[in-house]
Amino acid sequence: MDNFKEDAQSQLNEKLKETRIKFSSLWENYNPAGFKLRYRESLKVTRVRCIKIYEEKKQMCEKVQLTRKVIAEQTAFIENTQADLQSANKSFENNERQKQEVMEKIKKLKEGLFKKQELISTQKQENKAKLKELNTSAEMFKKRMGLEIRRVQGEQLQFIFKCISHRNPEQPFTFLLKFNEEGNYEVTSCEPPLECMPLLQEKLKETNNFSAFLANVRKAFTTLV
Repeated sequence: MDNFKEDAQSQLNEKLKETRIKFSSLWENYNPAGFKLRYRESLKVTRVRCIKIYEEKKQMCEKVQLTRKVIAEQTAFIENTQADLQSANKSFENNERQKQEVMEKIKKLKEGLFKKQELISTQKQENKAKLKELNTSAEMFKKRMGLEIRRVQGEQLQFIFKCISHRNPEQPFTFLLKFNEEGNYEVTSCEPPLECMPLLQEKLKETNNFSAFLANVRKAFTTLV
């Protein structure tokens, strides 16, 4: 802006100088009456025109500066908008990928749940069959060996043997039994304790012969008397 002012002032001075020289020459040659007044008026008109040109150029420079500022702001806005669009697109892609991952996990969970439900259903059927065998064996042992079965502590069964000790036929020999998560028989307690109980459980798991298991347990109790 300072350079522009200097250029305008220089043009104005140059113009005034030319006018002064022109009119000085005319004055020297002619020097008519009233020429000095016309000279001053001409200078005044020239000054007004120069000032008007200066103001117009000044306004034009201001408009150029304003236009440049607007263009810079619009450029920055466009760049920011493009960055936001790229970020939004990346976020959308990540969300889609996460959505697919979640859907896959849900699918696997459903498949696992379905298999678990099938396994539970199968175990229930097997447990029913085992309970039926249990009841059959219990009835036989109840009649022949004085065995009593009670349901205690939820799903556990208590087996009570009597008539083992000849000196005290009413003395109870007991153990608690349940089905574990794998659907196998599991002895949770035994009174009095039997060292051979783990072996008897393992054999029961292999043969699935509960009647033989009860007979072996009763036999092991008799060795303690």
